[in-house]
Amino acid sequence: MIGLKRGTVKLSPYSTEWVIYFEKGKNLLQNTLGPLILDIQHVGSTSIPDMPSKPIIDIVVGIKTVNDFGECIKLLQNAGYLLRENASNCRELCFAKGSEEKRTYYLQLVKYHGEIWNNYLAFRDYLRTNKESAQQYAFLKQRLSANFADNRVKYTEGKADFIHKTIKTARNISLSTS
Repeated sequence: MIGLKRGTVKLSPYSTEWVIYFEKGKNLLQNTLGPLILDIQHVGSTSIPDMPSKPIIDIVVGIKTVNDFGECIKLLQNAGYLLRENASNCRELCFAKGSEEKRTYYLQLVKYHGEIWNNYLAFRDYLRTNKESAQQYAFLKQRLSANFADNRVKYTEGKADFIHKTIKTARNISLSTS
């Protein structure tokens, strides 16, 4: 099951159903955006096996250029996605799907293989292969969710340092092996 009230934090144990929900979301996006898409990836905690997560599926969509943002907005809105202008900028558009009472998907539209795209995948892939770091992140998320169940902003802020350090570590490893 997916969905969570906007602004709240409630973690659920990992579910293999999240992969199925991602595939459904991916199919909708492929049908909606078609050739504008270069790749679609499942990111965020629901994409990391055994990670407790808010039951909202995070998807990153890679497009050729940010010049395609305008064309994508209307298509995504017609497919039920709401543009989150306060979370968007000239390098990334953020969308939510589902009612305020039950958000089901978050979508980030970014330049394929740009810095933001690479960071999403670096973080996910690093935690998928580094169990100790994944356990540290799970513990941090559980502590923060207990302290900030009704304050998503504080919860997210509390994870920021860990996320930035993990991305830096993952990117450094990637550079050293290329």
